[in-house]
Amino acid sequence: MRPPRCAALWLWAGILFSPSLTGQADCPPLAELRTAFLGHGTLQQALDSRALAERHLEGRTGPCATVIAAHRWVSHARSADFEWNPATKLNRLNTGLDSLDALVALHPDLDILKALRLTITGTAPRFLGVNGDWPEDRAATRRLLDVGHWAESPKFSVWMADLLEQTD
Repeated sequence: MRPPRCAALWLWAGILFSPSLTGQADCPPLAELRTAFLGHGTLQQALDSRALAERHLEGRTGPCATVIAAHRWVSHARSADFEWNPATKLNRLNTGLDSLDALVALHPDLDILKALRLTITGTAPRFLGVNGDWPEDRAATRRLLDVGHWAESPKFSVWMADLLEQTD
């Protein structure tokens, strides 16, 4: 039998490294960022969503900051949808996607980052060839949906489930 201190250490480690820390309760801005993401209907709304993420990043650290940063890059990449200039469009997409890829490389255990990457690659035109990570990103998205990760944001959860079907 383990001494009580060992049990306390195991409990602390389980809380510290819990996948739920990459999501909702420990990072209140995420619900607002998801709502802003779903409101991307113009270039200005996408840019406002990115600015919102940047404001929420101020003073944050740890997994919450990482996920907020991911939302920033998703909004940046998705702003390409509303650009008219093809070079600017491609630059915005690539900058956002490259930055999100860097976050995934730094935190390969955070499924939420892979799911957010799918929000970019799953909606980008297929001829761009940015769907190379789909198997990994789709699996991460499925895991998150299965555990109700976005339960507090039902519209976003439905949007992600629809995206998963569209990328099948």
